[in-house]
Amino acid sequence: ATLKALWIEELAEMRSRIKAMRQAFVQEMTDRQQVVDFDFINHQKGMFSFSGLTQEQVLKLRANNHIYIVGSGRINVAGITPANIDPLCDAVTKVL
Repeated sequence: ATLKALWIEELAEMRSRIKAMRQAFVQEMTDRQQVVDFDFINHQKGMFSFSGLTQEQVLKLRANNHIYIVGSGRINVAGITPANIDPLCDAVTKVL
């Protein structure tokens, strides 16, 4: 019972962190550009999100910034942190 309670608490913390990173990503992208409205990311669930980036944009992120996103544009939201969100958003803005 103790381990289950701890597990549930840790899940809640991770869910909250991922939600906060989604919201931060959307806000940072809104602050940087008005070409693409990323608000749809706030309505997605889970560790991954469809970003709407094209395969060409994804390849540019890999080549120029060492940011790895699958070809379909799916991003690992759990991998976004307060330390890497600014470089991520700057790079995404450049490829838009």
